Amino acid sequence: METIWNRIETWLAINAPEILDSLQPGATDQAINKAEAFLESKLPEDVKASYRLHNGQSEPEHGLINAWEFLSLERIMDEWQIWKDLLDVGEFDGTKSVPVGSIQSDWWNQNWIPLTYSGSGDPHCLDLDPAPGGQVGQIIIMWHDWEHREVIANSFKDWLGQFATDLESGKYIFAKEDGGLIAVNE
Repeated sequence: METIWNRIETWLAINAPEILDSLQPGATDQAINKAEAFLESKLPEDVKASYRLHNGQSEPEHGLINAWEFLSLERIMDEWQIWKDLLDVGEFDGTKSVPVGSIQSDWWNQNWIPLTYSGSGDPHCLDLDPAPGGQVGQIIIMWHDWEHREVIANSFKDWLGQFATDLESGKYIFAKEDGGLIAVNE
């Protein structure tokens, strides 16, 4: 994870220092354990290794991935709790998603751990409860008001590594007016 984050930091230092400055120092093992207890889930080792290096963004003016906030452990717990509360009151009863890939067809699953936040309720999630054929720890994209769910990476490490490669290959630019790093030519 350190190599991947070094690549991201190098790119950000040149192209988007405002975003680099928003990355928080790493979380302690105590903070990671607290998050795992709160989320009632064990995080994969690659996720923990990443959060030991950078505990998300602090009050970002500009988002890291497609202008979406890279959530700190505290913000992960906040966002997860919002979804969990909706689940607990039956908000999603009888409502199914339309997954692409090996994802449960739930509208939201308490084992989907938000990693990013779009500003309007849409997260990239760590999927700790995949459908048959999926991988525990795969990354999915979830839309709050659209039934589409899609696997976008087999693991957190693959997802973050692909993001680093996309930065280096010019697939992202810093667009202050659009809220941060945005993908081009999609």
